[in-house]
Amino acid sequence: MVRNPKGMRDILPPETFKWRRLEILLSKAALLYGYGEIRTPILEFSELFRKGLGDESDVALKEMYEFEDKNGDVLSLRPEGTAPVARAVIQHHLYDIPVLRLFYTGPMFRRERPQAGRYRQFHQFGIEAFGVSQPYMDIEVLLVVKRIFSLLNLPLTIHINSLGCDECRPIYMEQLRNFVLSAIPEDEEIERFKKNPLKLFDSKRPEHAEVKAEAPKISEYLCPACKDHYAHVIRAAKLFGVPIVEDPQLARGFDYYTRTVFEGYVGEFNLAVVGGGRYDHLVSFYGGPDVPGIGFAIGLERLITSLEKVPIIDPEPKKTYFLATTGEDMIEPAFQLAEKLRDHGIGIIMDLRQGKLQKQLKLANKVEVRYVLILGEEEQRNHVITLRDMVTGEQRIVAQEAVLGE
Repeated sequence: MVRNPKGMRDILPPETFKWRRLEILLSKAALLYGYGEIRTPILEFSELFRKGLGDESDVALKEMYEFEDKNGDVLSLRPEGTAPVARAVIQHHLYDIPVLRLFYTGPMFRRERPQAGRYRQFHQFGIEAFGVSQPYMDIEVLLVVKRIFSLLNLPLTIHINSLGCDECRPIYMEQLRNFVLSAIPEDEEIERFKKNPLKLFDSKRPEHAEVKAEAPKISEYLCPACKDHYAHVIRAAKLFGVPIVEDPQLARGFDYYTRTVFEGYVGEFNLAVVGGGRYDHLVSFYGGPDVPGIGFAIGLERLITSLEKVPIIDPEPKKTYFLATTGEDMIEPAFQLAEKLRDHGIGIIMDLRQGKLQKQLKLANKVEVRYVLILGEEEQRNHVITLRDMVTGEQRIVAQEAVLGE
């Protein structure tokens, strides 16, 4: 009798109806923040993943579906979504868009041991944002996560940490490596820890629990710039109600991460249903320009098992505006206004580089948004906002509440 391979499964009606509603909800959340959909091939050159994820990652070492085709090219079924998106950004010169926001949904493949909620073909929804090094983009990404789980009415806790940068992380890595070599006897994992001591925090072995608890914390080694970045993210996340818990042992599994990393847990689940972070050097590592990036991915199989039902929502925002500010001191009021508008199904795009107003309006033209909302100190004080038509050049002052009915 014919059957599917081990670790693969069919998704059948009526379960597919639930999946479809979930995919619509996830796409809607991304669209509310100005993210556009990208679809990359399932097959990529293996080197893309080996180079980006790290040769010592579990995925690269033993989990990729890899083969040589008739032309002698070594290809892999994609095990994750960030590396293919970064490749597409370089190949198609998408970095010409100063602030680029993309989302994807699709199957990934890893040859790992099948277990409850984990399959060898699995599905992920993810977003990737390029071009903004400032911590405001970290906040936006966390707010997208928060919105998704609020829409699904699922309790979420986000564990968060900073892995530092190329300046401060090598110092920490050396200290951690020395600690690991002195604390752990020679075993089959010690070679991995020598090459990348952060792998200690991925270890599930009970005998490593005490070692992890006593290991030096990277927060003690962050450079001033990384400390400031992380402090800004933590403060703003709390201000906007993102349910975070600082976790000094959080390291994530791939080598491309820098600075902010996070994982989200639902209820009593012991597995992360969402994970992500910054990868400020991934694009340049692949031969592209120096473009910072940040993103996350949600495992849909794990998520779907925790959902009794998925709400039915409109697939598109009612309308999309570009929200500009007259100075950095207006960014937090702008975030609050943007979230309020998104709560009513209105899409909002922002230039989180926070340059001058003209620079923000230039980006609005680049992403082809006709109507711009401009928030300054006077507008905020009077609970109004300037509404500009980028086609006609006309602008008028309207009450902030009136935007809901425009």
